Amino acid sequence: MRAVAWFLVAAPLMAQTPQEYKETLQPFLARHCVGCHNDKLRTAGLSLEAYREDAALWAKVADKIARGLMPPAGVPQPSKADASAIVSLLEKPTGDPGHITAHRLNRVEYNNTVRDLLGVSLHPADEFPLDDAGYGFDNIGDVMSVSPLLFEKYAAAARAVSRAAIYGEPVPAKPTKLIRFLGKKSQDDPTVGALDFSMRGALWATYDFPADGEYEFHMRDANYRPRVNSSPRQRELSLKRGLSEAEKAELLELNRISDPAVRMVMTLDGKQILTELVEGNIDFAYAHGESVARARVTAGEHSFRASYPEFADLPNPRTNVNPDGRRGVFIDYIDIWGPYNATSAPPRSRKSIFVCPEKTAACASKIIATLARRAYRRPVTAQEQDELVKVAALVRKNGDSFDEGIRVALQAMLMSPNFLFRAEHEVAGSGAVPVETHDLACRLSYFLWSSMPDEELMRAADAGTLQTPSVFDAQLRRMMADPKSKSLVENFVSQWLGLRLLDRKKPDPARFPLVDDELLDNMREETTLFARTVMQEDRSILDFLDGRFTFVNGPLARFYGIPGIEGEALRRVELDGEKRGGIVTQASILTLSSYATRTSPVIRGKWVLENLLGTPPPPPPPDVPALEEKNLGSAASLRERLEQHRANAACAVCHNQMDPIGFGLENYDASGAWRDRDGKFPIDSSGTLPGGTSFQGSKELKQVLRSRSDLFARNLTEKMLTYALGRGLEPYDRPAVDAILQRLGENDYKFSTLITEITQSRPFRMRRGLESARKREGESDAR
Repeated sequence: MRAVAWFLVAAPLMAQTPQEYKETLQPFLARHCVGCHNDKLRTAGLSLEAYREDAALWAKVADKIARGLMPPAGVPQPSKADASAIVSLLEKPTGDPGHITAHRLNRVEYNNTVRDLLGVSLHPADEFPLDDAGYGFDNIGDVMSVSPLLFEKYAAAARAVSRAAIYGEPVPAKPTKLIRFLGKKSQDDPTVGALDFSMRGALWATYDFPADGEYEFHMRDANYRPRVNSSPRQRELSLKRGLSEAEKAELLELNRISDPAVRMVMTLDGKQILTELVEGNIDFAYAHGESVARARVTAGEHSFRASYPEFADLPNPRTNVNPDGRRGVFIDYIDIWGPYNATSAPPRSRKSIFVCPEKTAACASKIIATLARRAYRRPVTAQEQDELVKVAALVRKNGDSFDEGIRVALQAMLMSPNFLFRAEHEVAGSGAVPVETHDLACRLSYFLWSSMPDEELMRAADAGTLQTPSVFDAQLRRMMADPKSKSLVENFVSQWLGLRLLDRKKPDPARFPLVDDELLDNMREETTLFARTVMQEDRSILDFLDGRFTFVNGPLARFYGIPGIEGEALRRVELDGEKRGGIVTQASILTLSSYATRTSPVIRGKWVLENLLGTPPPPPPPDVPALEEKNLGSAASLRERLEQHRANAACAVCHNQMDPIGFGLENYDASGAWRDRDGKFPIDSSGTLPGGTSFQGSKELKQVLRSRSDLFARNLTEKMLTYALGRGLEPYDRPAVDAILQRLGENDYKFSTLITEITQSRPFRMRRGLESARKREGESDAR
């Protein structure tokens, strides 16, 4: 079995020598830095008076100088030539491509890999413990621990997945109710789906159907509309008992006139499967029990939605909410029954597994070799194949079937570290050497797809041609065009921007009664579609700052104040850039960067500095007094209170950077809706940044951000390179980042250039040779 680098934590190389420090760096520091960062003052806990063998420290110094953050505004600045020379010295290339720690598949990668390996629709990793995160992402090898509980989950998942792949997913012997989805928050019941809340009465979810077949959707409306505009005759008949048939018909007609029917539509994967009219009111509802729709469904995950389309165009969604808090009309529940007329054909996964039809030892060996190559994402050794073949043979020897022997061998593969971990093997050589071709294929596929290489990519790796520029470029273009590349947006962007936290950052419903789970879902989808469009249309990454388009449906458009948009489906709209444009004015981001009850210029400013510009402020000092919130909005505006807060010198250093940015976004309330007043005070959205740059409102703030496009591009590059590598960046990675940025600027900051240059970069394509890795391990141990 080949050797695998499971550790080798290396110490960073020093970019400059003590002599270079004395002759070049020390004079610069004496002129521009040591006045604050000396042994006596130790501003920010740092002294630069003496030479220090600390590569991480000098990397931070270089970063601050390169970004123009140090020396701070208001003090004499070095010339661009002097600053560039110092940065070049501190970033002097070491040639080290870095080391990527072997890391386990995270939950998304596990589910996707199982799907692409075997064609099953199970999502076993949904039951795994949450992944640890580092550097903002959950695919960082250094922080991904493996607990005893996770091993138990691995074992259960391996059994379930192998059974589904060989025999198909468990299917009831006869049609039965598989699950109930309630149109309101449900109790903790595994047979009941707890769904998001919609004031418009909608219900939507996804469900993993166990087999090809027909399924019934049993749906019931709840009708609690109060009677409106009722006539004396209508009230008389409603109170009367023992109505004649003629009187019942008369009352029916009267109620239809006073309570117009509402159309309900149910869709499956966007296609309509049921429609009906909801008539009457709470006193005289014309319910006819359950409505049933039957549809043929393939095994796997499918989405469905039941809603009242005309409610998407309500000027106020609370029109459908009664004074007692109960909605007027909503989907009470949807039960899924089935399967009916389920296919008797074997699961589709069998075709990819049983590559030969015979029930012989030779065929078993071929099946296992083919499976193991794909599961391990590389050619298997003779020893690995023999061990798995023996497992299958032992099962058959004990009286089980040929198929069961293959299943148990597959289960063993799914429990193997070769499947569960992405561990790159060592390559002989000194210094930097090319990544082994199968490891390169995995780096590429898990970066773009969050999944294993497909067969075409594996063939290029097998042939040893993947390192060839023309072959690699062709594979990159093909993979970016593949629908699976949406994982790059869903996983990278959602973590970069923090969209995964939106469910935990909901606005207070008492203060923001128009925001429900359905609207929050629309907000999240808006940002996701925006990011996907930047990628698919190969737009400039600077569109994230001020792109003049977005995606809205009727409810979100009315929330934004955008006229002329109706219906439930989100669609693209062009913007004038006045109130909306770029991600910083999208409601998802504005909600994430607020408190539940009010805005926070501090949090919003920090979010922009950290997530967009890559210049996060230091953590606050201890014992900083909290902002006085009593009578906020009535006795004083939030801006006035923050100005009082900044009077504290300990607070001003950081708040002078954050608060002005947040003030520029104060026209948006804590849910992202536009406003002109904060309580009784008019909004003052002006801001002045350190250095004297002033702006008024979000439009001019975005212009300021655009003027700092170099900071944004560097930040996005560093974050995406971190995500692509699955490790934090080190000082020796900065030359690679600089090279990517140069190419980005030359190509109008196109998204494709960012992806191409990351996958062509030294850290992505190279690794430490075996001799260098062992030497660095020894140096690290000596330290």
